[in-house]
Amino acid sequence: MRRWTWIAAGMLAMAAQASPAQPNAEQDVQIGDAETFGAAVAALRERMLRPGATVAGWNRGGADPDADLRRAGAESHYFLNRGDDGTSVGILTDRPIADFAPAGWRVVDSFGSAATPLEGAQLDFVPLSARYVIATRGQFRRRGEIDCTPGIANALLYEIPGAASGTDDEGIPFMFRMLILAMDGQEVCVRADGDAAHGYRSQTFLPDGRLLPELTDNDGLTTIVPAQPIDRLIVPPPPAGTAPATS
Repeated sequence: MRRWTWIAAGMLAMAAQASPAQPNAEQDVQIGDAETFGAAVAALRERMLRPGATVAGWNRGGADPDADLRRAGAESHYFLNRGDDGTSVGILTDRPIADFAPAGWRVVDSFGSAATPLEGAQLDFVPLSARYVIATRGQFRRRGEIDCTPGIANALLYEIPGAASGTDDEGIPFMFRMLILAMDGQEVCVRADGDAAHGYRSQTFLPDGRLLPELTDNDGLTTIVPAQPIDRLIVPPPPAGTAPATS
């Protein structure tokens, strides 16, 4: 719902939908020339950043979930984000991703550097399937009554050894690289509404106040929960073609 958890889930969905339907088309893009790959990334970026209407008062009156979590204790509490794309986790910490990832997870791909200095860093762990999890490190800065980010500083794609394989798993490493490049250098802002007692719902905007419908999960809910190991909290999205579980 808020932060990179929902943005990453939306990007992955867009990347999957952008992949051509022909069985060998994705492989053709992977092994094709730089121009072909660049065009695919540009098309994905255009789709993800398709602006909606400008929302009046979009940057006024928003909640401040980060402040609420810090009051609860950032070392002892996490954000838990539930939606149709599964359940993901957000952590306010200056520590690197590797400090929180389970020891058995295997890094498949990476972007950026864990050493990049960030002020008020946040980690997000987003399950893409039962087998793959994307972990990101970035920062959001309070701008009035909303939060804005210049993008992801560090991202790791993890594979969970022994996990069941899904029908879309083969393309996930490729889509990881596409979606990271598609959003590289793009600032987005997040408005949260709600409170710590009832949870928060969020919308994602361009810095000029235009809504980003593809990166907004209208049904997602973020709550503040006691910290637990990441693999006990995340829940992968339901397999393609099945209805999401109700809570």
